[in-house]
Amino acid sequence: MIRKVFLVDTLVDGPFSGSQTTVVFLESPLDKFKMLSLANELGTSQTVFVYYHGQAYLLRYFVRTQEITLSTHCCHAVAHLIFELGMHPPGEKLLFLTQEGEITAARIPPDLISVTLPAQNITKLDQAKIELYSSILSLNPKTVIWGALAPSRTVVLAVDASVQLRKLNVDNLKLADSGAMALAVTKQDTGAADYALRCFTSIPNLPEQSISAGLQRSLAPHWGRLLNKKALQAKQLSPRGGLIELDVSIPNQIVITGRSKTVLRSDLVLEMIGDIPVTVVGQ
Repeated sequence: MIRKVFLVDTLVDGPFSGSQTTVVFLESPLDKFKMLSLANELGTSQTVFVYYHGQAYLLRYFVRTQEITLSTHCCHAVAHLIFELGMHPPGEKLLFLTQEGEITAARIPPDLISVTLPAQNITKLDQAKIELYSSILSLNPKTVIWGALAPSRTVVLAVDASVQLRKLNVDNLKLADSGAMALAVTKQDTGAADYALRCFTSIPNLPEQSISAGLQRSLAPHWGRLLNKKALQAKQLSPRGGLIELDVSIPNQIVITGRSKTVLRSDLVLEMIGDIPVTVVGQ
């Protein structure tokens, strides 16, 4: 069986930016452990498998070592391809079925994609936790304005203007030992964007997220309240960089809009995994 596979730069801010996302279209469901093995074989930070089911698209998301329940930038990559390939009327919304519920996506001419998701809350960190996570980044705790815990064990530290986000380095061993899955640092931007951020992870083979689209579900509403704005722009200062437009005007929802670019179109021969044992990476 031959299946189409695509490499997409998602939520870009110029050429070869954003998150590299592999998208695989399936004509029939595939075993979870084979999808996991394929995600490891294909080697990008995240791989999404797409299966058209009824009037909706069933999405399954994998990093190289495990399945995850939802990837916002993968939703963007899939929607971008579906509209680019003419698989869906350009003026109609897409419905995605995920392990976290239904997600909708739409095309904004000429080349933007918007994805609507439930917003999420953050919980304030105490000073001891702020000092712990500051030490992981060799930050002076006095530069931290506020700290919070977002869903999926992501810690967020907001810093003042004296901190240069591009020069930050993380102690990966300390981050892994802290119990957090990710550690994000954010501050108000002085350029065209409203705020900037970087996000380091304790996931093997993914020391830093190129684009933290999912984190915006909790970060954007908080920044919106702080800045008294309903429309915001977030700039990711990772080595690849990325740009996200955010709308927090709808209660309990967030609309994430950005631009993606198809980099590679190829064929995936599924027989290659039909006759070999499936190894679950990391076990």
